[in-house]
Amino acid sequence: MRKLTKGIIIGLSVLLLGVIIYFYFPKVWGGVLYPLAYEDIIQKYAKENNISPYLVAAVIFQESHYNPEATSRVGARGLMQIMPATGNAIAQRMGYQGYTPDKLYDPETNIRFGSFYLKELLDQYHGNTEVALAAYNGGAGVADRYLASRAAPVPTETAGFIRSVTNAQQKYEEVYSKELTPQNVKSKLFKQAQPPSLWDRFQQGFWGLFQ
Repeated sequence: MRKLTKGIIIGLSVLLLGVIIYFYFPKVWGGVLYPLAYEDIIQKYAKENNISPYLVAAVIFQESHYNPEATSRVGARGLMQIMPATGNAIAQRMGYQGYTPDKLYDPETNIRFGSFYLKELLDQYHGNTEVALAAYNGGAGVADRYLASRAAPVPTETAGFIRSVTNAQQKYEEVYSKELTPQNVKSKLFKQAQPPSLWDRFQQGFWGLFQ
């Protein structure tokens, strides 16, 4: 009888733990695994370009993990990893004055350019996010092959990029539904200090359970 009772208690404990993990893991630990910074800037330019702020956040996560000084081996710069030549072309299309490659290390400029570019690609590919991401990562040629047939060979990096960003976008929707909704865009200076530490994000998630 004692063994049976003990087994029931253990079973209920495991079940309770499972329920807690299922309902609260995204809120408590999601912010650790999927950090967020510059949310006001993300919302500002996502709204301006009529695209999902979750998509912008996911691209930043995948490209730089929110490091504004990130530089790739081929020279892509900043949060959304924009090549200097691409940045120059974007600046011309936007009518942006005073562009220099170093501007891509500025978070607001980088997110502004990256959001504008994502919008262009989404429009070009009729709102097909996966194809737009293929173009963002691999260029128009890769995107056109991907659009023609998903079975067509595309670079492994591009295929992985599409999967990773799509997954991250879903996580950002789950974890940051309050922080990244278009209705929450606020009028204020769009400045952000360094990205929050893992400990800061954990505390925010933990205390959020009691709100």
